[in-house]
Amino acid sequence: MQQFFIAIIAILGLGCWWLYSANQTLTYNNMQLEVAIDQQKEAMEAIQAAYEKQRVANDNLTKRNAEITKETQSYLEVFKKHDLTKLAKAKPGLIETKANKATDRIFKVIEDETEPQDYDPNNPANTN
Repeated sequence: MQQFFIAIIAILGLGCWWLYSANQTLTYNNMQLEVAIDQQKEAMEAIQAAYEKQRVANDNLTKRNAEITKETQSYLEVFKKHDLTKLAKAKPGLIETKANKATDRIFKVIEDETEPQDYDPNNPANTN
């Protein structure tokens, strides 16, 4: 009878040891899953922040594009209202003077943007 009780105690001891080791394994796996969940949450927050930043930038670009389109339309309306060929034939001096002044302004801007002191011949990025 004593051997029976010893066998039961041994079986219960082995069962407890097995449950304890299984519990440790489950606890370890649970901790790993919690770490993975935290990493996923951080990644999701980073993705959402990047998405929001991209959405704001896209909205700004869309607004700027609408402004440029509106400005382009206003320029095109000016050319639709005026027949420059007809005006140039009727008053060649007027068109020539305005065209020369506008060309001079553009050339001045180009000269200002491409000053010789801005060019560094030792910098390979400036060579063509």
